[in-house]
Amino acid sequence: MEIGTSVAGIGHLLSDRLLAIPDYQRAYSWELDEVSELWHDLQHAMSTNVTEYFLGSVVTTKDPGAERHQVIDGQQRFATVSMLYAVIRDIFASRSDERAGDIEREVLFKQNLVSRARDPRIILNAEDNETFRQLTMERADVRILNPTQDSHKRLIAAFEFFEDKLGKLIENLDADSWQQPLLDWYTFVFDAARVIEVSVSDESRAFVIFETLNDRGLNLSTADLLKNHLFGQSGNRLDEAKLRWTQAMAPFANSDTTLLADTFLRHFWASKQGVVRVKALYSLIKPEISDANSAIDFASDLAASAPLWAAMFDRDAPLWNKYSGGALAALDTLRNLGVEQCRPLLLAGLRKLAKSEMESLLSMVVSWSVRWFVVGGGSAGVTERLYADAAKQVSEGTLTTAAQIAATFDSNVPLDREFKRAFEDLTVRRGWLARYYLSALELAEEGQSEPELVPNQNVDQVNLEHVLPRSPEAAEWPAFNPEELQNMRLLLGNQALLKKSHNTQIGNEPFSTKQPILAASDLKLTAEIGAKSDWTPATIRERQTKMAEMAVTVWPRN
Repeated sequence: MEIGTSVAGIGHLLSDRLLAIPDYQRAYSWELDEVSELWHDLQHAMSTNVTEYFLGSVVTTKDPGAERHQVIDGQQRFATVSMLYAVIRDIFASRSDERAGDIEREVLFKQNLVSRARDPRIILNAEDNETFRQLTMERADVRILNPTQDSHKRLIAAFEFFEDKLGKLIENLDADSWQQPLLDWYTFVFDAARVIEVSVSDESRAFVIFETLNDRGLNLSTADLLKNHLFGQSGNRLDEAKLRWTQAMAPFANSDTTLLADTFLRHFWASKQGVVRVKALYSLIKPEISDANSAIDFASDLAASAPLWAAMFDRDAPLWNKYSGGALAALDTLRNLGVEQCRPLLLAGLRKLAKSEMESLLSMVVSWSVRWFVVGGGSAGVTERLYADAAKQVSEGTLTTAAQIAATFDSNVPLDREFKRAFEDLTVRRGWLARYYLSALELAEEGQSEPELVPNQNVDQVNLEHVLPRSPEAAEWPAFNPEELQNMRLLLGNQALLKKSHNTQIGNEPFSTKQPILAASDLKLTAEIGAKSDWTPATIRERQTKMAEMAVTVWPRN
C-alpha cells in the first residue's frame, strides 16, 4: 500500500487537482458555528501575521486512471473554502474586475482550452452538488435558490455568512483600496491555511487511515466512525459495502442524517445486544467487524433494518399497508406520548415477529407507557433496559410471541390497583396528554374495542375544557374552598373534550352557563357533566373515580 503525505495550503490543493465527494459520504453538515469558527480563526491568524495556520489533515485516494481524487476526510473544509472563494469572486465580478475570472479558473473550475467546457475543481455528493454548483459555478443569487434539504440550507447559510463578512470588510474602502483585503484573504487561504494531505492508493485502506487519524478526540459521529471502519475492513468487497451503506442511510436523506443515523445505530445495536450507552457504541461494534465477510454481513443487516426503523416515524411507509388501523394508531399514540425507549424492541419485532404478534405488542407498549406515565417508576433508564433486554431475546428467537414478551415485563408494569389508585388522583398539566386520556376513555365509553390506540383528537374541531376554570372567580364557585380552587383545576375529572366553537363561548363562565352546552355534547363523558345539577369537589372526585375504573381496562397490563 502506497501512502503519500504532503503539506500544502488548502487553496493550493483545490487548484492542483480535481476532487470529488463520494455519494456514500454524508451531506454538507457544517452549521454557522463551524463556519464562523473557521472565519475567526483565519482572521486572527492573518491579523497576527503568522506565516501558516494549520487546518488539520485530509485523506484522499485516487484509483489509477481516475480523473478525480476521492475525498475520504475533508469534505466540510474543502466545500466551505470553495464558497469563501466564490464570494470573493462574486465581489470582484460585481465591480467588473477581471480578477473574478482569474479566481474561477484558479480554484473553482478547470476550463478546457479547446471545448471551453468548465469542470468544477470539487464535486459534492449527488445530494448536495446541484446547490453547491449553483453557488460556486453559476454565480447564483442565493435569494432565488430553492433549498429542498437541510444540507442545502447549510450551504446557502455559509455562503451568505461570507457575503456578509467580506462585504463589511470592504464597505468603507475607496476605489483604489477595496481589492487588497480580498486579495489578502485569497492568498492566505491559498498558501498559508495549510492541511496535511494523506493520499492512499488503496481506497479500502484509506478508511483505516482516516479512522486512525481521528481516534484521539475529534467530534465524529458514530455513523462516521462506523462507516470508515466498515469500509476499511471490506477489502475487495468495498463496492458492495458502499452500496449497503448507502441503502442503510437512504431513509435519513431528507433530515438531520447524522443525528438520526446515530440514534438508529444505537437502537439497532440494542435490539441485538441489549442496552448500550452512546459513548460506548462504536467501541462495542468495532470488534464485530474484522474482515470483509463480517463487514458485508453487518452492512447488509443495517440496510435491511434501517427502513423498518424509519417506518416507525412514517405511518405512510409501505410496510404498514399490511397492518391494521390499530397498529397505525399505536404508532401515532407512541409518537404523541414521546415514548422512544421502546424502539429497539419494536425494531426487533418488525424483523422477527408475525404480524398479529407485532400488532399485539404495539398495543401493549401503549398500555405500559400510560401506566408508567400515571404511576411513575418508568424512568428512561429502567424502561430502556427492559425494552433492550426483551429486544435481544426477540432477535435471538427466545421470545416469539407478544404474550412471552409481556411476561418479561410483568414485575415492572404497575398492577391494576396501583394504576387505579394513581389515576384517581391524576392531575394533567399538559393539554395534549389530557386530550389523549379523555379521547381514549370516551371511545371506551362508546364501546370501541381498542380505545387506548386513539391518536389525539383533531385540535381544529375538539378543544379541552376545564369545567372549573384555570383562573376561577371564587364567588362563582361557592362549593370550593380556596385550597380546592387551586388544587382541583387540573384534575383529569375536571377536564372534558368539547367542540371548539362551544369551548370559546363558555370560557371562564360559571357552571350554570356551561351546563346546557356540556349536556348537549355528542361526547358521552362530556354530556354526563351537563347532567349534574352542580359542579363541586365531590362531583369531580366521583367522575375521576369512574375514569380510574375504566382506565384499568382501557390500558390493560397485557
